[in-house]
Amino acid sequence: MRLTELAGHRVGVWGHGREGRAAVRAALTAGAAAVVVVDAVPPTDLPPGVRAGSDVTELAGCDVVFRSPGISPYREDARALAARTTLASGTGVALAEFAARDVPTLCVTGTKGKSTTSALAAVVLSAAGRPAVHAGNIGTPLLDVLLDDVVTDGTALVVEVSSYQAAAVEGWSGWGAVTSLAPEHLDWHGDVATYYRDKLHVFASCGPGSVVVSPQARPVAEQHLDPAVLVDPADVVPGARLAGFPLERLSGVHNVANLHVALAASVRMGVDLDRSAEAVRAAVADFRALPHRLSPVATRNGVTFVDDALSTTPVSVRAAIDAFAGQQVTLIAGGQDRGLDYTDLAAAVVARGGTVRVLTIPDTGARFAADIRAAAAARGVDAPVTETGSLADAVAEALRSARPGGLVLLSPGAPSYNRFRNYEELARTYEQILLDAGASRV
Repeated sequence: MRLTELAGHRVGVWGHGREGRAAVRAALTAGAAAVVVVDAVPPTDLPPGVRAGSDVTELAGCDVVFRSPGISPYREDARALAARTTLASGTGVALAEFAARDVPTLCVTGTKGKSTTSALAAVVLSAAGRPAVHAGNIGTPLLDVLLDDVVTDGTALVVEVSSYQAAAVEGWSGWGAVTSLAPEHLDWHGDVATYYRDKLHVFASCGPGSVVVSPQARPVAEQHLDPAVLVDPADVVPGARLAGFPLERLSGVHNVANLHVALAASVRMGVDLDRSAEAVRAAVADFRALPHRLSPVATRNGVTFVDDALSTTPVSVRAAIDAFAGQQVTLIAGGQDRGLDYTDLAAAVVARGGTVRVLTIPDTGARFAADIRAAAAARGVDAPVTETGSLADAVAEALRSARPGGLVLLSPGAPSYNRFRNYEELARTYEQILLDAGASRV
């Protein structure tokens, strides 16, 4: 769908978060005849003439409805609405517009690593003389990027795409990258197979050799995409060549894999690594961890406190503790329970031989703690876990027990919606508790 198709039509917007606000703006810019916004709490800060409500049935009379990413299309009310009108997504419409303008576009997705990989790709492209705009799930809705006209001639676009967004993109053909795949967001997608299918759907119309996929993700990707579409990063950037671009400010083997995907995708988009080697090497060396991704935030009495609040799966927690192999780690984990399996993570914690101690918080904390105890019992060792009742309790225990030279890692392995508005509020609360206790901000 193109923006011009909204002119003179009644447009609905379901959900008034960042993408919903961008959709309202797009509809008005396109000349929609009427715009109605539906949200559980009807917004009051709407432009003149835009109507608000809380009942989804109010959208049935619209010609087109922008469904916000957080609203699953598998819900009964979403299915009913889809049978009566046309559902669209802001990401899909914006991608169609950029494709029509021949803007070189890289879409990056994956269970974990998509933010870092997309940011690295944008940095590599820019360092190589291909200015790139980084947007999408990372923060700026793609419709706002389109309407603000910041993608000028000669500019590439790097888009972080969530599974929610990817599921709604139809007919797009461009460059792609897949970082990792593991079960997540099962409450939205319904099951693991649907999650994988939806996440990879954005690449369903891509051409041969256009999507770089990590070795970890390839077996699953081949089940949902034509293998001819997929490219191994090592086939584009050999391992010996990758070693020439060291990450000096980013920890973890998983981030080396993210860099490999980013470099390979950039080369597929036309970057000449030989000609731009020095500039790219400097840009990669200077790349810092993004906020809430293995990011040191405070120190106190020789202990470093790290914010990894965006870690919402057991797989990402495993990558986080592996990034600090050889260090004494106090892990704070727990959050909204979506039924994910923590047994492998528990076994990995116990296998660290006491160098990782876990402080759990509700709701998943109880299950995770039980899995750690079971893994410890199987090995005949003490379980390195303490259950706490809240983030404040866990941080207080970490402040009391962590020793100089150690590291306290907030890596929840679950979303934070059971106690906080989002991961950003979780991270702010974590940092504020530390500052109130006398820690110094990094």
